[in-house]
Amino acid sequence: MEKKLPFVFSKTKSEVEDNTLDKRERVVREKLARFARIPGSAIFALEPNTSPAGLSGEAARSALERHGPNIFATERAPQVIALLLRALLNPFNAILLVLAIVNIATGDKATFTVMVVMVMASTGLRFWQELKSVSQAAKLLNSITTRVRVLRSNEEVELDRKEVVPGDVVLLSSGDVFPGDCVLFSAEGLTVAQASLTGELMPVDKTVQLGLPPPEYEFDIIDNENICLASTSVATGSGRAMVISTGDETYMASIAKDLAKKRPPNIMQVGVRRVSYLLLGFMAVMVPIVFVIQGGISKDWKGAGFFAISVAVGITPEMLPMVVAANLALSAVRVARKKVIVKRFDAIQSLGAVSILCSDKTGTLTIDLVRVSGSTTGSGDPSDLPLKLAYLNSALQTGTRGPIDRAIIDFFKNVSVKPAEDASEVEDDVKVEEWNKLAEVPFDSTRRLLSVLVFRSQVGIDEKGLLITKGAVEEVLERCTQMYDHASSSSSPSAPTKLDDFKPNKASPLTADARQEILDTAERLNGEGLRLIAVACKSSVALPFMTLNTSDETELVFIGLVGFLDPLKPDASEAIDRLAKLGVQVRILTGDAPAVAAKVARDLGILPSKSSSPDHLSIPEDEKDLMITGSQLAALSTDQAAFDAALERCIIFAKVSPHQKLQVVEGLRSGGGGRVVAFLGDGVNDALAIRAADVGISVDSGTEIAKEAADIILLEKSLDVIAHGVLQGRQTFINTIKYIKMATSSNFGNVFSVLIASAWLPYQPIQPLQLLFQNLLYDFSQATIPWDNVDPEYLAAPTTWNARSIARFMIFLGPTSSVFDICTFLINWYRFGIRDQHSPLVPLAQTNWFLEGAITQLFIIHFLRTGKIPFIQSRASVSVVALTTLVSCIVFAIPYIPKLSAALGMTRPKPEFYGFLAAMVTGYAILVHIVKVIYQRMFKEWL
Repeated sequence: MEKKLPFVFSKTKSEVEDNTLDKRERVVREKLARFARIPGSAIFALEPNTSPAGLSGEAARSALERHGPNIFATERAPQVIALLLRALLNPFNAILLVLAIVNIATGDKATFTVMVVMVMASTGLRFWQELKSVSQAAKLLNSITTRVRVLRSNEEVELDRKEVVPGDVVLLSSGDVFPGDCVLFSAEGLTVAQASLTGELMPVDKTVQLGLPPPEYEFDIIDNENICLASTSVATGSGRAMVISTGDETYMASIAKDLAKKRPPNIMQVGVRRVSYLLLGFMAVMVPIVFVIQGGISKDWKGAGFFAISVAVGITPEMLPMVVAANLALSAVRVARKKVIVKRFDAIQSLGAVSILCSDKTGTLTIDLVRVSGSTTGSGDPSDLPLKLAYLNSALQTGTRGPIDRAIIDFFKNVSVKPAEDASEVEDDVKVEEWNKLAEVPFDSTRRLLSVLVFRSQVGIDEKGLLITKGAVEEVLERCTQMYDHASSSSSPSAPTKLDDFKPNKASPLTADARQEILDTAERLNGEGLRLIAVACKSSVALPFMTLNTSDETELVFIGLVGFLDPLKPDASEAIDRLAKLGVQVRILTGDAPAVAAKVARDLGILPSKSSSPDHLSIPEDEKDLMITGSQLAALSTDQAAFDAALERCIIFAKVSPHQKLQVVEGLRSGGGGRVVAFLGDGVNDALAIRAADVGISVDSGTEIAKEAADIILLEKSLDVIAHGVLQGRQTFINTIKYIKMATSSNFGNVFSVLIASAWLPYQPIQPLQLLFQNLLYDFSQATIPWDNVDPEYLAAPTTWNARSIARFMIFLGPTSSVFDICTFLINWYRFGIRDQHSPLVPLAQTNWFLEGAITQLFIIHFLRTGKIPFIQSRASVSVVALTTLVSCIVFAIPYIPKLSAALGMTRPKPEFYGFLAAMVTGYAILVHIVKVIYQRMFKEWL
C-alpha cells in the first residue's frame, strides 16, 4: 500500500492539455513529476521499504522479480523468425511463388522447381546477411557492462547496471551514468550531461528539491532541478539519488516504445511494390490475349492454357529477387570494409536515393568534446592572459574538474588544440609547479563561480596572494569594480602576456559603458557559437594569515573572456562538400542553441559565411530565414501550410524536441517529389527520427535506442563513410535497374512476338520449356550485373524507383526485338518453307527462334546497360563480358548436345541460318542504338 503524504498536488496545466503523448509516456511523466515536486527528505515516503540507507537484500530481490532486469527491449536478442519472414515476404517472391503454384498444379515440375529455387536462394541470401548484421548490432549493444555503486542495507556495493531496481540508492560521482530515472536527495556541485537526450553539449546544474514548489510550477521532464534520467551522466560533483524507474519503465524506454510500431515503408519497398504491380498488370493483360488467340487458332485450349502460363513465366524476370539480393549483399560487404553494419538489407539502396540528410549536431558533426577556442579582453581584442589565469585556476582547484576545466588543462598539454587562427599565440610560461594554492572557494550552482588563492614565492606579487576567479560572465562581472589595462603589460593587447609582467593593480574603474561593452562582446561571441567564461582577479591581503570565503569574491579586476567550442570533426567539412556534389542536402536538427548550430553550419559551408553588420550582435536576416527553433515550429503546428513552408525553407532546426525531430523528418518525406530522407543521430532524442526516416543511421558509441532504431550503424564517426555509402547505394540501385529494365523489356519483346506469332503462324512458335529455358539463360547471363561498372553520370544525383519509367522503357525498347523475331518467322516461312503445324520442320523453326532470341538478348545487354556507345564510350565489367560470352557459347552448343536438344525438342539448325543470324544481330544493334538516342532525347533519361 503506497504511503500517503500530508499534501496533495494537482496536475499541471501542461499535463492536462498534452493529449499528444502516448498513454505510457504520460504515466512515466506523471510518476516523475510526483517525485520532482516534493522535498528530497520526503521522497522515501512515496515508496514502501525504501530509505536513505538503501534496500535490504530481500527487498531488492523482490523488486527484481517484480520489475525484471534493468534492460531495455532494444537489448534483447533479434527475432530470427521475424527476420526470415521479412526476407521471404516481398512482392517479387510473391509473384514467383504464385506462378510456381500454378505450374505445379498443371504438372510443370521443371518450372516449379526453378522458381522455388530462385525464391529460396534470394530469401536465404537476404536472411543470412540481415541475421549477420542484426546479430553484430545486438552484440555491439551488449558489449559494454556498466557498473553502478549502490547502497544495500547501508553498505556500498557495486552492481551490474542490469541488477539495479527501483528503490535503490545510487552513489554518484563524476562520470557515473544514471542506471534508471532517479530523484536526487543529496547533491554537492552536481552537474549532469544530458547530450544524449537534448543534444546540448554543456552539462546542466542539478540539486535537491528543498521545499514545496509554487502552485504555478509546471514540471518539465528535461529542464528540472532534481530528476535525472536514464542514460544521462554526472559531469561534475557528487550526490545520492533514489532510483524511481528501470528498464522499460523509464522515460527513455517510453520514447523507444514508438520503435515497436510498424515502420512506414521506405522508398525501396514502395518502388519494389510498384514494379511488382506493373509486372502483374502486364500479366493480367497479355496472358488472356495469348490464351484466346492461341486457343482460337489451334483449337487446343488445354495446350493454349499451358502456353499462356509459359508466357506469364516469360514476362517475369525469375532471377529478379536473386539479383536484387546479390546486389544488396555485395554493397553490404563493400561498406563493411568501411566499418559499417547494415542491419536492414535494402537500406544501402535507399541510401543511394537520399536527397536530404538530416543530422544531429553534437557527436555527429562535432567531436562532442569542449575545447578552448581562444581568449579575449572585454572589448574583444585577442589576449592570452585570461586563458593563463584560467589555467592556474583549473589546474590548482581540488574539486571535480568539469568539461571547462579539462578543456583548459588539455589546451596547455596538447599542441594540436591551440586556438583558432584569429586568436593570439600563447606563450607557454605558466609553470603550475611554481605556484602554491593557499585556499579555495569551490564551485556551486548558485554562485556559478570558482575561486582559488595562489602565491608564487619566486616572483611575488607585492608579497600578496593572487585571488583568481572564473565563472559565468554576468556573475563574474557583478563582482568586478575595475578592469585590467592590458596595454600596461604588453606592447599591444594581442601580444603574448608573460605572467611575470602581470600587474593586477594596473586597472581602471569599470564604468557602465565598459560593463556594457563587455556584455556586448560576450553576446557577439555567443552569437558566433562560443561558450564563454569570464576571468577576474585581485591582489589579496597579506599572507600567510589569509582565509578565503565567498565574501572575498568582491571588488575584483575584470581580466577577460575565454571561449570554448565543440570543434568540427576533421573530415566533416570535406564530407559535407562531397555530399553536396552528390546532390545531398544536409540539414541540422539539434537540441542545442540556434547560435551554436549556426556557427557549425557556417563552418561546414551549409550556411553562407556570416555577413558583416555594424554591431555584430545578431544573426543576419538572410540566415534567420534559414533557421527555426522548436518553439517557433510549435507555433506553426496549427497552420499546416506555414509548417510545410518552414520545413522546405529551413536548414537549421535548433532547440527541437525528439517529437519535433520526428515531425520534421515525416514532413520532409511527405513533401512531394519522391525525395528520400536519411537521419543521422546517436542520442535518445534522435531515435524517433531515425526510425521514421527512409534510412536511419547511428554510430557505435550512440545510445542503445538509437542503434536499435537505425538501419545502418557506423563503427567510425565519419561523414565520409556516409558519402561512400551513398555512392555504393547508387551503384547498387543502377545495377538493379539495369537488370529490371533489360529483363522486362526483353521479356515483353518476347511476349509481344508470341502474340504476333500466335495470330499468324499455324504452329506453336516456341515450346513452353524452350521459352522458360531461354529466359533462364538470359537471366543467368545477368547474374554478374551487381559487379558491373556504372557510368559516372548515373552516380552524380539521387535516383529512385520509378515504375512509370520502367513501363515506358519496356514498351519502347521491347518491340525492337520483335522486329527481328518477325524476320526469323519470315525466314522460317519463306526460306525453309515451314508453314504447317504438322510439318516435321517445326522443331527447326522453334530452334531458329530460340537461337535468334537468345543471342540477340545476350548481345544487346551491352547496349542496354548504358546510355552511351557500348565498347567505346562505356565498357561492361570483365565479369559481365565473360559471362555473356560463356552463355552465348552454351546457347550455340545446345542444339548439338543430343540429350539436351532432345529434351528441349530442338534440332540442329541449317548452316546458312548463321549468316541470317549475324545479319540480324548487327541490325538489332543498330536499331537499338537509334531507338536509344531517340528515347534519351524524348525522356531525358536512360536508366
